[in-house]
Amino acid sequence: MNNKDIKKAYLDVNVILTFRNSNQSQSIFDLRIPVNKKEIDAVTFLNKKFFKRIVKKCELFGRRVEDLIKISTASNWGLFEKTTNKPSLSRLGHNCKWYFNDEINELDDWEKKLIAQYNFGAQLNANAIGL
Repeated sequence: MNNKDIKKAYLDVNVILTFRNSNQSQSIFDLRIPVNKKEIDAVTFLNKKFFKRIVKKCELFGRRVEDLIKISTASNWGLFEKTTNKPSLSRLGHNCKWYFNDEINELDDWEKKLIAQYNFGAQLNANAIGL
């Protein structure tokens, strides 16, 4: 097998972003994220390749990341496992949703880090994360 025979693997992710406003509007879209066998783990993969794409999509839709309440995803995680030989986020017990409003759901450490790094829901959570 030569390099031309190796196909790139792409994780297909359906994303729903929920924003705070009078009717909690949503933006729904699909992403294709390249996966390679050298990925460290599912969490690092998403931190490196997924969340910065969310910021770009918010910009594209003219939405403020500070108003983001929740990211919901569905994906072909089996492809991640097959490509990396490492457990997927869902196999690790994560529901593949991130909340950024502690009035809806208590924030976990990962969500707090995402708020600090990307300002997701930051306007809603200044007290919860010590801003």
